[in-house]
Amino acid sequence: MRQSFAESNSFLWKICHALDDGQNDVYIVGVIFELVARKFWSVGEHQIGAKLLRTDRMSNHPQHILVVHVAGLAQTTLALPALRSLRAHMPESRITVAASTAAADLIRLADCADEVLAIGRFHHAEVLSPKAFFRSTKAINELRHAQFDLAIEFRKNAEATVVLNFAHPYERLKSSPSVNKGLSGLSGMLEQFSQALSPKPAMPDHLAHAYLKKLEPLGVRPIEAEPHLKTDPNADEQFEKLLKKHAVTYGELLVGIHPGAGTIQHRWPLERFVSIASRLIHNFNARVLVFAGPQERGLAKQIVAQLPAKRAIPMQSPKIPDLVSAFARLSVLVANHSGPAHVAAAAGAPVAAISTFVKDSSTDVLSRRCEHIRASHVAMISEEAVYEAACKLLKTNRAEFLRQR
Repeated sequence: MRQSFAESNSFLWKICHALDDGQNDVYIVGVIFELVARKFWSVGEHQIGAKLLRTDRMSNHPQHILVVHVAGLAQTTLALPALRSLRAHMPESRITVAASTAAADLIRLADCADEVLAIGRFHHAEVLSPKAFFRSTKAINELRHAQFDLAIEFRKNAEATVVLNFAHPYERLKSSPSVNKGLSGLSGMLEQFSQALSPKPAMPDHLAHAYLKKLEPLGVRPIEAEPHLKTDPNADEQFEKLLKKHAVTYGELLVGIHPGAGTIQHRWPLERFVSIASRLIHNFNARVLVFAGPQERGLAKQIVAQLPAKRAIPMQSPKIPDLVSAFARLSVLVANHSGPAHVAAAAGAPVAAISTFVKDSSTDVLSRRCEHIRASHVAMISEEAVYEAACKLLKTNRAEFLRQR
């Protein structure tokens, strides 16, 4: 019965066969994407897979580059310096970036790519939402029709594997020859033994610097040290209307809090965020913006209800352009170490980041106007330490403003 079913639809036969053989989820999801792409976007079959070549065999600058970086807000923000540097180094090349549906608008705001394709992540079953699945299958269709001279994989994950299988690039960027030199035979064993005995660095390379290093084989040099985001004029206009609706006058101090995070272990107690916001209202006469994401429904309004009347504004699940415009107006953001904290810093807001990394980490918020308040567990971070960090940033931000007048 299955054999006759396979004759009528080879792709569904692949799914059945994969389930029988215990294939991994990446393969099965890839087959499903292929089926949907053929069904709804009239995609014809062709060979899947790409030939992996070394970068030292590239004779000319690639004309069409695919950058694969299907990641969350934090890692996408940290990739912006590398993407901008690639854009500056290859102004004549067409650059397509495959990003997550959650972070695709960050790449668009950064204006470092000619095209951004949104791919749903497996994380939190993002890909299964109707909107994300529709956008993903449409992106798969475009990937299969495009002809990419070079693919650059910033972050290895299951989503990147699916994207590269469908994109079929002519070449994939690998590390420079010096990185892989002597990694076979006796010389390879000696090299690995030497690396094992050598002292480990005090801290790993920051992700932003690691992404830049991936581009070194192409001769790309960094043009900026920190991520930067510009606001969208339409989003700025909408934010001004929101402030006017809540009777926020020009010159009033705007501060923000973001109590959410990807995991519960990284979330500072909610009541402490409420207390911090109350102190900033009473001591600085501040207006507070309360940010909450799609996974934190109702949280923004819940916190606003606990603060002094008409002094706080809920920002529940804003779109990325709206989020960046709001962050750009803040005098300080108090937040858990999560994606929005990185976005706020890139938008120019001073950030007090509550972090469970005791020492400097590869994913620290990369900004000279950021204070990390650290402990091995969020419950060990005192309210006073966070409040002092916020006050310090407020004073520094005010001093910089006065110097620029």
